Amino acid sequence: MTQNEIQLEKARTYWNLHSLDEFDFVLLLPDSNGEWNNKVRTAFQAKSTGSRTVILEGKLDLLTLYSLYEFTDKLIIGSLDLPHGRKLRNLLESGIATEEELINDVILGALNGANL
Repeated sequence: MTQNEIQLEKARTYWNLHSLDEFDFVLLLPDSNGEWNNKVRTAFQAKSTGSRTVILEGKLDLLTLYSLYEFTDKLIIGSLDLPHGRKLRNLLESGIATEEELINDVILGALNGANL
């Protein structure tokens, strides 16, 4: 088994072991930016009141697995830069969007139409 296959299997096992499919939404904060994570976490908690949620920090294996294929519609990636290719930071730095707009409309957009 290759290192990548081991990483993917580890992520799949983690998801199943922690019964993450039983939650309405899973917020993954893969970055170590504490200030950004706090903003996303606070907005997520405010928008997801009444639903079963969990917040995970780190867990890059889950991000790698999700980047390979979208195995669930419950996972929300709370990052400006990850997965690779995501360019939300460019929208922020160019002034096209504010942090609040990116958090509420792009990252947490799935919560807007959810039956919470």
